[in-house]
Amino acid sequence: MLDSQYSASGVPATFTKVQLIEDFSGVSCPNCPAAAKIIDGIDTTNPGRVVDIVMHSNLDGKLSDTLIVRDENNNSIILGASKSTYRNTASDILRNILGPKSTQNLPKISLNRKFFEGDEIVFLKEKLQSNITAELTQSSPANITFKSHVYDPATHILKAVVMVQYGSAISDSDYISVALKEDKIKDWQEKSGSGGLNVFDSNYIHNAVLRKYVYPQSGILLPNPTAGKTFEISFNTTIPAEWNPDNMEIVAILHKQNSAKGNNGYYVSQVGEVKVK
Repeated sequence: MLDSQYSASGVPATFTKVQLIEDFSGVSCPNCPAAAKIIDGIDTTNPGRVVDIVMHSNLDGKLSDTLIVRDENNNSIILGASKSTYRNTASDILRNILGPKSTQNLPKISLNRKFFEGDEIVFLKEKLQSNITAELTQSSPANITFKSHVYDPATHILKAVVMVQYGSAISDSDYISVALKEDKIKDWQEKSGSGGLNVFDSNYIHNAVLRKYVYPQSGILLPNPTAGKTFEISFNTTIPAEWNPDNMEIVAILHKQNSAKGNNGYYVSQVGEVKVK
């Protein structure tokens, strides 16, 4: 909830902009690990400047959860199944807003939910490096920090307060959403192999997997920010026992929420991230 809003003095006019990379992926998607490798390289080259989230959508049911191969008689054989589904309705909502419009056409990447000339808001993994090079030169009128965050292992409840501070006024309103993601999940993944044969890896490490949105993509309204305006937003959420809080991060996303503004109506102007523990 939006707990408080007040004005502060001595705030910088602009802040370093953190980039949001959203990767629409699938377990039964041999090309998807290549996108993860590109994103990992960008993370390493730009420490503290990039937050990535991997999303598995129900709209891509055949690319998630269960790996199926065929024998010499063309009969389907279930090779393996993920320990749990990584698909969720939050990913579905973002797929419907951002694309790709066609299913089973993965991986596809979104950068700051921005429209890049010649593409939809989502684009091929090969274009990510050139697109992010231009975005890394941009600043943001706002900054996101976590005023507090506490996880109780007895109750599995996570409590946090997110602070958004504006160094300069903007002409309209912003919205903030909060997500949870998890790293270091060892599970099945189909990968591209040699000679046209794919590899089915039961020990693949999945990182940055979107687990859920605490405050969904529609977000909490931050109305008409002026220079120095500060908002504090709190939340409580339960982390299921099968998720590992040691490997989880909280992600706060400052974005637009106005489809009437066309291709950049959902633009992300700032991102903040902190470990759950």
